[in-house]
Amino acid sequence: MTLDVRVGTDVEAIAEVADAIDRWGTRYTRRLFTEAERAECGDSAPRLTARFAAKEAALKLLAPDDVVPSWRSIEVRTSPNGAPSLVLHDEAADLARQRGIGPMSVSLSHGAGIGTATVVALGRGGR
Repeated sequence: MTLDVRVGTDVEAIAEVADAIDRWGTRYTRRLFTEAERAECGDSAPRLTARFAAKEAALKLLAPDDVVPSWRSIEVRTSPNGAPSLVLHDEAADLARQRGIGPMSVSLSHGAGIGTATVVALGRGGR
């Protein structure tokens, strides 16, 4: 079995997330983010934007065919030293297993009006 490197990256506008938070409030944040993510970020649009970009980047790496995993099945956690990590739940975890994708590494950044994330993982060769 060969392994290949999988990469997903995404860029999101902080203003768009800020506008959605202003317009929809917790209805918006509860739909996209886990309880832990909301507790960690509060209403910080830059931090939430980077996490949303991480979820999009993970989806690009997972490359779903039919059913797209829910936003909350992809969770960004922050370790005590400040390093972000991705944890997959439910349908996102199932899809990663089906695709032979191992643990994912994530890098987040926000500034100059954007939030960005890159996700990298090893997967089985082929798809």
